Amino acid sequence: MYILFVCTGNTCRSPMAAAFLRRLVEERALDWKVDSAGLMAMEGAPMTEHAAQALARRQVPAEGHAAKRLTRDMLREADLVLTMSRSHRQALVDVFPELAEKVHTLHAFAHEVPEDEAQDVVDPFGGGEEVYEACAEHLADLVHRAFARLMRDAAGGADAKGESGDGAVEQSD
Repeated sequence: MYILFVCTGNTCRSPMAAAFLRRLVEERALDWKVDSAGLMAMEGAPMTEHAAQALARRQVPAEGHAAKRLTRDMLREADLVLTMSRSHRQALVDVFPELAEKVHTLHAFAHEVPEDEAQDVVDPFGGGEEVYEACAEHLADLVHRAFARLMRDAAGGADAKGESGDGAVEQSD
C-alpha cells in the first residue's frame, strides 16, 4: 500500500502526518510506502524547525525531510491520498477527477464522515511552538484513527479471502 499525504508547502503538516504513519507502519513491520508532497512546495526545502521539534519531542524520526512538489505520477501511484484541507482535496479532484475515489481529507477518512463535514488541519506555518504542538497533537490523533481504519479494512478484506488480518492463512476443519 502507498499512502500519500498532501498539504501546501510540504514543510509542516503533510511531513508530520507521514512521519507519524511511518512510525506506526514500521512498528508493525508492514510493507507500506508512506510519503508526503505539497501542492506548491519549494523542492528541497527542509521541514520547519518547530515541526521537526514537535516530532522529536514525541520520538518520531523525521530527519532528512526535503519538500517535494506533488506530481501526477505520485497521485497515480498512490493507493490513498490524504489531504490536510478540503481546499487541497478539491484542487486535486478538480484537476484529476478520475482519481477522486482515492483522494480524501485526512479528517474525513479518519473519522469516516462525508467530505463536506471534514475539518481542516490548521496550518501552523509562521506560528510559534504552541501552534505546532497543537497541530502535532491533532495530526497524531487523526493518523492513529486513519491507521486503525486501514488495519480494520485490510483485515476485513483479508477475511473475505480466507486469511487472517496478519496475513496468515487460516486452517479450515
